[in-house]
Amino acid sequence: MPHTPIRDAAGAAGYVLDAAQHAAAEHLEDLLHTLDAGPGHARRDTVPGAYLWGPVGRGKTWLLDRFHARAGGPRFHFHEFYRALHAEVWARTGTPDAMDRALDALLGGSRVLCFDELHLHDAGDTMLLSRALRTLLGRGVTLVATSNYPPQGLLPDPLFHELAEPLIALLEASLDVLRVDGPVDYRELRAPGVGLDGGPNAGPDGAAVPGVRGWRAGSALPPGPSGLAGAGLTWPTADEAADVPLAGGRSVRALRASDGLVWFDFAGLCAAPVSALDLLSLAERFDRWVVSDVVPFADCRISTQQRFVNLVDVLYDRDLPLVLTAPGPLDEVLVVPAGRPAPPDLARATSRLRQLGQAAQLAGEAVG
Repeated sequence: MPHTPIRDAAGAAGYVLDAAQHAAAEHLEDLLHTLDAGPGHARRDTVPGAYLWGPVGRGKTWLLDRFHARAGGPRFHFHEFYRALHAEVWARTGTPDAMDRALDALLGGSRVLCFDELHLHDAGDTMLLSRALRTLLGRGVTLVATSNYPPQGLLPDPLFHELAEPLIALLEASLDVLRVDGPVDYRELRAPGVGLDGGPNAGPDGAAVPGVRGWRAGSALPPGPSGLAGAGLTWPTADEAADVPLAGGRSVRALRASDGLVWFDFAGLCAAPVSALDLLSLAERFDRWVVSDVVPFADCRISTQQRFVNLVDVLYDRDLPLVLTAPGPLDEVLVVPAGRPAPPDLARATSRLRQLGQAAQLAGEAVG
């Protein structure tokens, strides 16, 4: 029987792969065997890779990480990749081979690149990614990416979608597009041994593990000091407030910022001009986060909602704990009223928030 590293890893963790996960795992294992055999045994002159897409909680990141554990090479989250690529290209502005040299710096000689959560909502990012991926695939770099969107769903804004069409054509022509869309969001399951969700510190039952660290050690709590006391937190005093520096001489006001912990008021962080790159920078400086008084999305601008979605993405990918206080179950607080635009990746953020320690509140149950 051939070695099946991804499927073996699922079995060892107590996971039962659904049909879509099993098919994707088989494909990634074939890709690993081709990479192991070397270019002389490849199905093509190059080994292009795969594009795994589907709804939230279907195990795409878990599959990617199992592939990455065997194949090696750099592994980037969407926000981290763009920050690094922008910085490397900017540092070489004016040189004719800026993109080539930037990618050399990012890949470090690797022939494999793993890219988690490819999503495009910005025209400038789309043009930069098009240049980068065309260069990478032209070099024969093997790319494995995950996304909640099919290639045709990237940059969905009809005003700008045509800018993504060359990138979409490149992805569809160069990568094997695999749909990972089983019927179950495994992040919502609590029964042991039924599947995987791809999240950090995941137990086989999809629930928080006692004593676990990282994202799953976070909590969603009722507002006010009494709810925070259960998480071992005391409300900040006025003299603890501090301006936390950001790039370009800017800053954002925190209620507390010390000993690796940063505490923001929701409106003070998410209604401020804070970018995803700013959040990445903050996540490198603080490994524990509190965001208090989450405002119902019905009362927020979409830009405020998007910053909160970005925050969830950044902290989840870096596996950092987040404590939230909200006036009700987050499944209700984060609802955008019908007829109003919503952040395009809100469903992913909500699914991830269900993994916090107080998952009962997110499901609408009472919190003791």
